[in-house]
Amino acid sequence: MLLQHLFSEFLFAAYNLYLPEYFTSTMIIRSKSISYLKAGYLLHLMTLLEITLYVFAFQYLKIGEWLNAGNLFWKILLLLPFMVAPFFPQLDAYSRFQNYKQIKDHLYLRGFKIRILKPFIQSRCQRDAAMLAAEELGMKAECKQHFYEQGYRWYHLLPDFLFTHPQTLFCKAFWLNTFFAKKYSAKYDYKNINKTTAQKETNEISFSEFAA
Repeated sequence: MLLQHLFSEFLFAAYNLYLPEYFTSTMIIRSKSISYLKAGYLLHLMTLLEITLYVFAFQYLKIGEWLNAGNLFWKILLLLPFMVAPFFPQLDAYSRFQNYKQIKDHLYLRGFKIRILKPFIQSRCQRDAAMLAAEELGMKAECKQHFYEQGYRWYHLLPDFLFTHPQTLFCKAFWLNTFFAKKYSAKYDYKNINKTTAQKETNEISFSEFAA
């Protein structure tokens, strides 16, 4: 009986070593596509709004007839900035998804640390990505409280640099980080980790029953 009890305690300790101590069953598992949509939901809405406006403009302003009236090349050149505009929010959304994966890995590995969020706090879209990562790891309350303490509210949509350093718009680094972030591959398989957590909780119950 003593050996069985010691064996159960050993297995319980092994599970505790396998997962971070702050990790709980409040973890939310979503498909990558759902996480992608949620990480940049404002940017996806912006794309849909722009496309909708262009469709209405094309119909009611008779853009098609205007194009057929001649000088097609120059007219297309004039319309080109408006035609490519919906692609920029999608490039931004892709970059924010990379931020989300990176933040989630760091939060999972180190627990909730303010320094992890600091590089992503000055942009609404990056804050949304950070909030999603924290939510899926059961740390949403801490993340939301931190943003609130820093003075950010739901209506703060524009990035801070537009008011403090507007010249950033002309920097190469801004364009690369905003629209062309490098692909980040998640270091952990959270779906399988969640299964392990559920198994851990089941074993905790069986261990306690066994020990009793």
